[in-house]
Amino acid sequence: MVDSVKLAIEIAKDLIRTPSLSGEEKEVAYYIRDTLSNLGVDSLIIDELGNVIAKIEGVENKDPIILEGHMDHVEPGNRDLWKADPYSGKIIDNKLYGRGAVDMKSSLASMISSITLLPDKIERTVYLVFVTHEETAEGVAFKYALENTIRRKPYIVILGEATNLNIHVGHRGRCLIEYVVQGKTAHASMPHLGLNALSATSKSIVSILEAFEKTRSYHEKLGYSTLTPTVIECSPKVTPQIPDYCRVIFDRRILPYETEDTILRIFRKVKEHIEHEGFKIRVSILTEELRFWTGKIVKVKDFFKSWILDEKCMYVRKALNTIRAHIKSGATIGYWKFSTDGVYSAGEKGYATIGFGPGNEDLAHQPNEHVPLKHIEKAVHGYANLILTFQ
Repeated sequence: MVDSVKLAIEIAKDLIRTPSLSGEEKEVAYYIRDTLSNLGVDSLIIDELGNVIAKIEGVENKDPIILEGHMDHVEPGNRDLWKADPYSGKIIDNKLYGRGAVDMKSSLASMISSITLLPDKIERTVYLVFVTHEETAEGVAFKYALENTIRRKPYIVILGEATNLNIHVGHRGRCLIEYVVQGKTAHASMPHLGLNALSATSKSIVSILEAFEKTRSYHEKLGYSTLTPTVIECSPKVTPQIPDYCRVIFDRRILPYETEDTILRIFRKVKEHIEHEGFKIRVSILTEELRFWTGKIVKVKDFFKSWILDEKCMYVRKALNTIRAHIKSGATIGYWKFSTDGVYSAGEKGYATIGFGPGNEDLAHQPNEHVPLKHIEKAVHGYANLILTFQ
């Protein structure tokens, strides 16, 4: 008989030891495919975007349950800040360390292992959907998996992002704003003869952030909207020459009812002011091309909706009661600080979507990311109990 908890821990360690940056998930995808195949799922596919999708067939023709998570992770950052190598999957004080431990390979491992606890026959079909490129574009690969591969409306989507073993029912949306300044290059010894795009961009950033702080909105469940610059680049990039081009990317966390127009309003006002000095500026929601490990290229507009599921609805009540009864008696309803693939399933489509996962979300993307082994144990049983609850 399979020891489900031991299996989950071993899978989690193997996943952490296999780097899978966005667009580079091939090795992890093959590992998950082979692991699920050995566990005897009814069907298994890797689709055009590199998503791994396993099916456990139910005996009734009902809308399916979707357990969903992403295979990619962010860079480890400065490795000197880590207690152990971020790809070691090392256990220290009964905690599993490594990049992706929280976000979200321990969850993937727990979901995979949870199917060993299911009875031979279940009423409602279950899909395990493990997607690519979530860290860069939430919901894009998940949308493809549901609309092009599975082609069935889900009864409920269970996201495995970290919730500290609570039930989460929403989060702010996210968009990326591209702000591009075009100036005029000149010798650095005579900057007055040019238009320094880097200086104009710096002034723009300060003005934009100051204006945003005066007007940012608040939601009683989701908290404040936020805005922060995350990427800046300029050219020419040489020390004796002022740059005539500068580009900055802003990360904007958005609340319900905020639109592209209201979000860009502050940027446009600053743009008009800086352009009076002779610069040319372009501001827009970022559109980019994502290359998937399969070679497929998808054009993506980086605007992802916020969402909330009513705390009093049947799905939330049943999920919370199940987790309290079997996993964590003090489980609560909460909301993620970050964004998830729920931007598609709940934000775009309105499908019932909840979150349950091991680990503390505050550790995501941090050095020394780790998950208690006890969380993995509880998550294995939690996913199995949720599946049975929604049969």
